Amino acid sequence: MRRLALVAAVLALALPSLAAAQPVPSGVTGSLSIAGGAELGLPDGEKAGLGEIELAVGYEFESVGLRPELGLVLGLAPGSDFSFRPGVRVALPAVPVQLVAALDFSTARVSGMSLRWLLLGVATELRLTGAFALFGELDSGAPLNSRAGLPLLFRAGATFRF
Repeated sequence: MRRLALVAAVLALALPSLAAAQPVPSGVTGSLSIAGGAELGLPDGEKAGLGEIELAVGYEFESVGLRPELGLVLGLAPGSDFSFRPGVRVALPAVPVQLVAALDFSTARVSGMSLRWLLLGVATELRLTGAFALFGELDSGAPLNSRAGLPLLFRAGATFRF
């Protein structure tokens, strides 16, 4: 019985210090994802397939569920292009769902950078640790120039909290 009391006392003293040793995320996030899908409503002869890799940096205000982000996108299909994507994620309270909105500035199908889409989406995130999570996302939205079609994207990736 004394051994059990001694083990309980050691655990009671050690657990608070172990919990304090866990790093608290600063709010800075980074995510890496790959997406594929289609761009609907394009003129005849335009390729409708989409493929991209996105690297995003954000800052998470976890108390209100808000995460502004800035994404850099390398488009792989229908051709290679570059996109700059400022946006925001809003986590819904008590459910593992995030609403996503972003503006997409892209070099796809135009000479130079132009506003291509307003993206709206829904995502879910599975936190494996306090600093690492996997996510899946569905995006669509509205074309914002005459050369763009309606985007339909499925995205999967990982988020890191620093």
